[in-house]
Amino acid sequence: MRRSVAIGAALLALSPMANADNVTAEEVVPGLWEYTGLISSSGVDMPLTGIFLFADGTFLQHAIFNGEPFAEQGSMAHSGPYVGSEVGIELTAEQTLSLNPSADKPLTSMGVTTHDLTVERNGDDMTLVFSAGEGTVQTLSLLGPADAVSVYTLENGKLAFTGDHFLLVSGDESGMVSGYGTYSKVGDDYSLMLTRWSQSNGQTAENLRDTAMEVQFDGSKLTLPNGLNLAVIQ
Repeated sequence: MRRSVAIGAALLALSPMANADNVTAEEVVPGLWEYTGLISSSGVDMPLTGIFLFADGTFLQHAIFNGEPFAEQGSMAHSGPYVGSEVGIELTAEQTLSLNPSADKPLTSMGVTTHDLTVERNGDDMTLVFSAGEGTVQTLSLLGPADAVSVYTLENGKLAFTGDHFLLVSGDESGMVSGYGTYSKVGDDYSLMLTRWSQSNGQTAENLRDTAMEVQFDGSKLTLPNGLNLAVIQ
C-alpha cells in the first residue's frame, strides 16, 4: 500500500506535561527520538519509520511511511526552532516538506508553518498530539540524550550530529534532500549508513533505506555524491 500525507498532518503537538515536579514540556522533549506510531486526526493508523530530534530550541524531523513498494511511499521532513507555549510546545517549521513519489508533482513545500503541540512523557516513551491536543497522535521512543549535539544551519534547512547519528533536512519547492542514520568519519570524509533518505529535484523523487553513502563535510559545506553542495550559513 502506498502512503502519503499532507504536510498539515506531518508535524505534531505537545502540551504541558502533568507531573508532580511541575516539569514543563519544553524541559522533557530534548533528545533523539524514533517513531513507534502515528494515528491521523481521523483515526487512521499510519505506520512509519522516522526520527525526531529536539535540542537547545531546535528540532529536525524526517520519516517515510511503511509499505510496499517502498519506492512509492510518502515522506515528510521539517526543521526549525521550538519554544514553550501555553499548551506545551510551539514548533515553527522553517522547512515544511513532503514527497509523494507517485504524484505528477511529487514535492510539496509549504514554507514556514507553526504548530502547537501537547506532550506526555513516561520514561523513555513520549506521545505528541498535533493541533494543541486535537489532531494527529505521534508516539516516540527515546534513542539517546541531546547533550552532545552539533547543529548547522543551511541555506534551506539544518544538519545535525548527535552521538553516532546524523540528521539532514534541506529543501524548498525546487528540490529537497532529507534523511537520517548513523555515521563514522575520517577527517572530512563521512561514511553514512542511511536508515531512511528521501530526495527530489522537483520533478522526480527517490526513497532510500538501509544503504551506505559517502559524503564530505568540512564544517562549511556538505558535499553529496551527486555533486550537490549544501552550504553552512551559521
